[in-house]
Amino acid sequence: MYTPEHAAVIAQLESAAQSTWGEQALLACLRRLRDGGPTEAHDVEVRDAWASPTGFCVVYKSPHGPEVGVRVTAESITGHPPFYFPDVYTEDVERGPTAEEAGITFADFAIAEPLGRIVEKLVYDAAGLGWWGEEPLPATPQRH
Repeated sequence: MYTPEHAAVIAQLESAAQSTWGEQALLACLRRLRDGGPTEAHDVEVRDAWASPTGFCVVYKSPHGPEVGVRVTAESITGHPPFYFPDVYTEDVERGPTAEEAGITFADFAIAEPLGRIVEKLVYDAAGLGWWGEEPLPATPQRH
């Protein structure tokens, strides 16, 4: 479900004159969740999202699960746990994914998928929001 918060973050990212890897990846991820993909993107409700120079965070209502937050970085999405999407990005594995490829793949195969056993490993912040993904996970709410 496309939320006003989701639309606002896309608009903010699209209006930027220059963007970092994290902003480019986040924009690709949010567009994919808005437009749909091969999984359950239509069931995701983005509540908030923000980028860092080398990554991004998304707070969302997961398909068939609770509201959670996830943190991803360029390093984690290129082959390090907890995210590993082999042979999804490109035939040239040595090159690694572009920011856009990483954002789309992350939307399709992480956010738009049911949480499954990830629910058992959530780390809760000061506001009680469960986080998963690349450490260090946010310790306090950063809602924008």
